[in-house]
Amino acid sequence: MCSIFLAVILSGLFLSWHGTQVDCSTGDEEPVETLCTCPLVKVSLQPYADFTQKEAQLLKNELEKHLGMLIGEVGLEYEVLPNKPLSSELKNNAGTRYRADKIINSLASDVDRNHIIIALTHKDISVSYKGKSDWGVLGLSLIPKKACVISSYRVKNQKYLWKVATHEFIHTCFEYQHCPDDNPKCIMKDAKGHAYFSNKSTLCEQCSKRIYDHF
Repeated sequence: MCSIFLAVILSGLFLSWHGTQVDCSTGDEEPVETLCTCPLVKVSLQPYADFTQKEAQLLKNELEKHLGMLIGEVGLEYEVLPNKPLSSELKNNAGTRYRADKIINSLASDVDRNHIIIALTHKDISVSYKGKSDWGVLGLSLIPKKACVISSYRVKNQKYLWKVATHEFIHTCFEYQHCPDDNPKCIMKDAKGHAYFSNKSTLCEQCSKRIYDHF
């Protein structure tokens, strides 16, 4: 998995909620408006072509189960969008793969700092990387753009697809690089071309601290 990084800090959208306070002179409770300091991020899953609504919903369920536990300081709201076709204009020059960067750029007008779109496809995706014009990837983020894309094409065990989505989401939402310690258990470890996910289940201490420093 790869990403292009620019140093920009995520700004949060703060929501208000209603609570109560006690009037010390009377003991009566009065409704007051209080600020919740948890930023809210809307996460839209955008399935393409034959990536079905059922598969997208299953991935949504997995993200709801795991992602919130990893980044608990952020409020997340999920949705699955209607399927989109994969236009031939999104293919590479040879017409053999879909360009991950083109998919992300096609979503640029639909996102902002508090609305992340994760594009989902079963097709092979690629990007120019490591001196190669067409490098196959599991997923891609283009920081500071607020969309990313993941593909199941190179994921041997589909039960780990949520980990690919989480990895790219953290790149995209927090504008964060790969794990500085290259911790084999950290979900932000650079895959370096290998689709190994069985040991990656959490954020290491370094990544947790650095991510939360963005708030």
